Amino acid sequence: MLERFLYTADGRVRVRHMIGLVATCIAFALFGSFLLVLTPLLGDHEGVQTLWVLFSVFMLKFPLVSLAFWFILRNTEWPVRPPKWSEREAREILAYLVAEADRVERMPDAPARLAYLQREAWNVADRVGGDVKLSAVDTALHIDAMLARPGARRGRPGG
Repeated sequence: MLERFLYTADGRVRVRHMIGLVATCIAFALFGSFLLVLTPLLGDHEGVQTLWVLFSVFMLKFPLVSLAFWFILRNTEWPVRPPKWSEREAREILAYLVAEADRVERMPDAPARLAYLQREAWNVADRVGGDVKLSAVDTALHIDAMLARPGARRGRPGG
């Protein structure tokens, strides 16, 4: 239910819902901290103080801790594993690589930059499949063609 509330069907974040939920959880946590400050006002009633502290900590801070834990568990990328991109994400990466290659083509250090962008395109091709893989290979070959142009070779040492 939380996932449907915070994300659209295609996985995009609903920003207003996210901001509202996080702000509400933070407000509850801050209010819980304020209630803890008021604990000494309850005087000699240890049982009431205990219930007050338990309510302040667990009922008001628990939503923020639970939300943070849910975000951590929802993240499927781990440092030692390669990232898994959706088709949309992979296409965004490829569009960025093409735009960046067009931007750096006339720079003095264009060969090094284009070679890096080409390696990134091959990296995307290695991690995806289907039509996106074909687009990634096409992007890598397009950047390779840019490297082969006389203008790009001008900046190469010895070229």
